[in-house]
Parts: sequence; structure tokens; C-alpha cells
Amino acid sequence: MKSASDASLRLVLIGGSSGSFTIFEDILKMLTGPLSFSMIFVLHRGKKSSASLPDLFKSKTQVPMKEPYHLEPIETNHIYFAFPDYHLLIGPDRHFYYDCSGKDFFSRPSIDATFISAAVSGIPVKAAMLFSGSSADGASGMKLLEEKGFPTYVQDPAFAESRRMPDEALAICDRHQVLHKKNYLKEINDILFY
Repeated sequence: MKSASDASLRLVLIGGSSGSFTIFEDILKMLTGPLSFSMIFVLHRGKKSSASLPDLFKSKTQVPMKEPYHLEPIETNHIYFAFPDYHLLIGPDRHFYYDCSGKDFFSRPSIDATFISAAVSGIPVKAAMLFSGSSADGASGMKLLEEKGFPTYVQDPAFAESRRMPDEALAICDRHQVLHKKNYLKEINDILFY
């Protein structure tokens, strides 16, 4: 296992809201062995959400999963989920930070908050992906990540349960690669492991 101070740390960022839960499950099922990166999921959840996503998803993969604590180091071969009612930020010191400032697009955690902090953290981003959701959250973060030269992928809006989130991302930056319905899991597998 590599420590947070390891220079080879890379991030995979995944964001979504309504309609993304099943997609998150499908991605986790693909993670069967040790990861060469750290995966961070941001799913919109209400303030009163008591569900622990690592507990809900624990049967999907053997890769360690957690909702990180404030100031916890980011580790390779770990899957992290943003805690409800806090923005999850990525620090340049390779630690997580929680922020309880105002909601973005009525949401906390905010996808933009995590993605933008990752873009400016200095930590390489292997891939950033945005899926179904009913707000514009994530679009600005995806645009900044693309401008920084990181690979960005958006679910095909035509096949999203709630298409606004991918539509908004593509509206402000048409350079994102589109994940198509028929082969999107194969595409994601190729992105992560090839």
C-alpha cells in the first residue's frame, strides 16, 4: 500500500446525483484488485442522510472503502465517499479537508467543490467522470479539470436518468469525452485499467 506522501498518487474523480447510484454500483463491481489510484465519489445526499455508502456498497468490491475524516491522508488503493452535508476538498498536501460553507446548487457535498480543489491541488488526475443528475453541479469543476489537461468523461445525456448534469457539463465545455450507453462500462474499464 502506498502512503499519501507517495509521489505516484493519482486520483479518479466520479460525480453524480439522481440516477447515478446504480452506475456507482456498477463501477465498484469492476474494481476487483488493488488499484494504482485513489477513487473519490461525490454523490449528492441530504443533510439527514444516515446511510454509510461504504456499508451499502461493501459487497461490491474488496478494495478498502471509507468516508474520510477531516485531515485524513489520501491513499492509493482506497475508495472514498464524500460525507453528507460537507464539501469534501482535496488539499495540495494530499489530505482531505471538510468545508461547511454554503451549498452549491442546493447541494452539500458539492461535486464542483471536490473537482475544483482536485484540479488545483497539484495531484495528477487519471480521470474525472460526471454522470446523471438534476443540477448544473460538476460542470465548472469538469471544465477546469479539462483545461488543466486531465482526461474528462461525461455520461451521454440521452441515456442519463436525469440529463441536466451531463448536459450542463457539455454546454460549457464540448471537449469532454462522452461515455455511450451501449459500452460505457467497457469504456470505463479501459479508462481505469489501460
